[in-house]
Amino acid sequence: MKERIKRWLKTLVEIPSPTGEEGGFQLYLRENLHKLGFESELQEVAPSRPNLLAWRGVSPLLIVTHSDTSPASEYNLREEGGFFYGPGVADAKGQIAALLSVLEINPSPLTLAFTVDEEARGEGSKNLCLPPWVKMAVVLEPTELKVAIAQSGSLDLEMVIKGEKAHGAYPEAGENAILKAFEVIAKIQSLEFMQLEHHLLGKPHIMPYWIKGGHPELYLVPDEALLRFDLKLVPPLSPEMVLAEIQEAVAHYGYIKVLDFDPPFEISPEAQIVNLVKESIRLASGQEAELTGMPSWTDAEPLYRKGIEVVIFGAGNLSLAHTEKEQINIGELMELAAVLDKLILLTSQG
Repeated sequence: MKERIKRWLKTLVEIPSPTGEEGGFQLYLRENLHKLGFESELQEVAPSRPNLLAWRGVSPLLIVTHSDTSPASEYNLREEGGFFYGPGVADAKGQIAALLSVLEINPSPLTLAFTVDEEARGEGSKNLCLPPWVKMAVVLEPTELKVAIAQSGSLDLEMVIKGEKAHGAYPEAGENAILKAFEVIAKIQSLEFMQLEHHLLGKPHIMPYWIKGGHPELYLVPDEALLRFDLKLVPPLSPEMVLAEIQEAVAHYGYIKVLDFDPPFEISPEAQIVNLVKESIRLASGQEAELTGMPSWTDAEPLYRKGIEVVIFGAGNLSLAHTEKEQINIGELMELAAVLDKLILLTSQG
């Protein structure tokens, strides 16, 4: 299994599939899945950017992950001390390598989906068409082999903040829009909904990405600033509820534009898919599963909205994804493969 995973991982990482250029990678997966007895369908999301749906027999279990990665200057795999490094090695090509390694030796019925655009606006999973027999799903993402039954939502906002010009030597004569942007951030942090704490996801938080403002001429108090920020939301908050509270609190600073939003969700710890994954972990490792929450958007959210029981599960540490330090441990990938093998068998046995 170890050598099989290594072989798949090297091949997958060396096929570039940055967001927007997933087509060739999808065709490669399709060709190899056909060799493993899968039928398949390409569902075009954008020109030359299809989702790949594949099935071998009829199974209520869907295993999903995404084919796109963050862009990189080089697409090669490096091994050092039991860890592999490379673009998308954890998010999510290591997950795919473990899955394909299992499919080579486990011929059980299964349904698969490989989506595009997950690292951007998630148009792949939002437009994924599933067969009627799918009832539950596992989304493969780095969770350190913990079972995520809840996922954070997000509210992606841009705010134009108004100030008033004045000579830089007389800041009290104007209103500095850049300083007001910091006031907006502090005001939002103090709102009541920000104090809510979820048992798996923790508290909501604000992530300011940038502030733009000022004039090319020196000695002028900036009269306008543009603030781009994202809010992490936890159940039972909704983007609509949070937006209304923010708008009321900071309306006098300027106006807000909504760029994107996704609601949080949580499924019951007693859901069938949760019990199946927990049992698979027990059978594969003898350990009890640990439940957790996923702090980032994944393909799980659109599946949940389609009425499918879904958990997020996989090897690796998400905090290192999208960076030059992205890594995956071969031992964790072997554990993931063992759990997936048991899960596929359990599902096929009814």
